[in-house]
Amino acid sequence: MELIRSLIEQVGVSTIILTVVDVLIVSVIIYFVLRAIQHTRTLQLAIGIVLYFIIILLLAKLSTYFKLLAFSFLMNNALKFSLSFLPFLLVVVFQPELRKWFTGLGKGFSIQEMQEPGEDDIRSVIEEIVKAVNFMSLNKIGALIVIERGIPLTDYVSTGVKLNSVVRAEILNTVFFPNTSLHDGAVIIQKGRVAAARCVLPLSMDKELDKDDIGTRHRAAAGISEETDALAVVVSEETGIISIAVRGKLTRYVSPLELRGMLLVMTKPTERTEEKKG
Repeated sequence: MELIRSLIEQVGVSTIILTVVDVLIVSVIIYFVLRAIQHTRTLQLAIGIVLYFIIILLLAKLSTYFKLLAFSFLMNNALKFSLSFLPFLLVVVFQPELRKWFTGLGKGFSIQEMQEPGEDDIRSVIEEIVKAVNFMSLNKIGALIVIERGIPLTDYVSTGVKLNSVVRAEILNTVFFPNTSLHDGAVIIQKGRVAAARCVLPLSMDKELDKDDIGTRHRAAAGISEETDALAVVVSEETGIISIAVRGKLTRYVSPLELRGMLLVMTKPTERTEEKKG
């Protein structure tokens, strides 16, 4: 480090330039961290933690200023305790996100990683999905299809039965046909293939969903779209209504034509590449 420092001094790099470089590095790190968590519950957790420390700090300063000895003692010690356990808290709270990040980092160096599907492949997959959803909607066959985008769904794939098959409407219709062994749970489309069926997804706790009196499939669709940037398509078993969940928002009464357009727009290779970089 001393050698690098001496070289910098010999070159004559000014303190202002080093300060600018320092600020740029920190800004880039913050930018990529925010991009990585902007479409997940992680952002809500991060905001909650920041607000907690702001409130505790504000109460500690106010109680000290107004000489509220007992309350000041409590708040200042609470702040010290929270700061000392902050690294442990971050690891526990963000454990799923950290595991996904390290898994994605490791996959980046994997030689056997599956090739990303091209635009024609994606269009073909969407056509098969829409064809299957239309059939199941007309016949009131319940279904839940999740399409991976930027954030890997490997953890959720591992909860189901791995298939690794091509995406065909006939396969999807067979999987979700009532009373078959795979019809419960979700099908996950990963890198243009049916990765697994009967997958277990997190359920959304959004109280707004209670107004529509929806079932477990719809809550699972909203839940996975809250946790990740995935798209979730649902067919109601009772009514045949088609719904799609994106970023925690569930849109119901979607026609097959509207579904095709939405999927084509939201699964463009360029958009997914940018999200992965973020």
